[in-house]
Amino acid sequence: MNSNILTIAFAALLFVGCSNDNQVSFENPDIIKVVAELPGGSRATLTEFENGDKMGLYAVEYNGEEVAPVQVSGNYLNNEPLVYQDEEWSSARTLYWSDKKCDFYGIYPYRELPSLQNVLFEVATDQSTLKGEDALGGYEASDLMWAKAEGVSREDGQVNLQYKHLMSRVIVKIERGANYEGELPQDIVVHLYNTATTAKVDWVTGNLEKYMYSDNKTITMRQLDGNTFDAIVVPQFIERSTPLVEITMQGIAYLLEMSMSFRPAMQHIITVTLHTSPVQEKLEISIDGTIDDWTN
Repeated sequence: MNSNILTIAFAALLFVGCSNDNQVSFENPDIIKVVAELPGGSRATLTEFENGDKMGLYAVEYNGEEVAPVQVSGNYLNNEPLVYQDEEWSSARTLYWSDKKCDFYGIYPYRELPSLQNVLFEVATDQSTLKGEDALGGYEASDLMWAKAEGVSREDGQVNLQYKHLMSRVIVKIERGANYEGELPQDIVVHLYNTATTAKVDWVTGNLEKYMYSDNKTITMRQLDGNTFDAIVVPQFIERSTPLVEITMQGIAYLLEMSMSFRPAMQHIITVTLHTSPVQEKLEISIDGTIDDWTN
């Protein structure tokens, strides 16, 4: 009797031990792990990366203390697609560390690149389109970001990419003044006029500037809530002599003129205060503009 009890107890102990072993997980130190952060902890959607977001990863090996410049091809990693899923970035194939330290470059959102310098890119003119299962919305697709991590090796454990915005962001806030009667209209649409929409990008240095031959176009802004709109714009200077913002309410369009210097990685907040209702004979508007770091 005692022998049987001991045998059963021993078997149960083996079962528990096997169960615990099956639950043990570990990360392979030979596999590259990528962690990406945006300015001030912000994300492409203002709050966080979303499942399905994709970035491109380049890696260039060192030769001693010298590192070759990143190129379209011939690097240790060449625009490797990484997809964000359940708070991790992963690739279709396993990426192993080089025996040498590397410089890593991150590009978001992912795109095929025939060249890394003097690359022309155009922001979407309709940034109100929403993100779908297989495509980014107009706003997200326009928000170019770049990151570089230097001299990273297996001993560092992971690649930390600190992204920066290359474009400018415009926010238009529409507010009720003290004398405004009633609620704001529900059909507000905001456009940006006379903005150059083509940029020239250097993905080696992470620099971006307005393409000198860019056409000026109208951008439909994304609606964040009933009274706040935003858009991605190419860094540029807008003269006051041309209308910049158009606000359409209840079938009536109002053109606002102002000068504005859109700067890379900065957000420009235009507060439009309505002192009278659009249904009154004359709409009285005051405008206030501020600029700060784009960290959200």
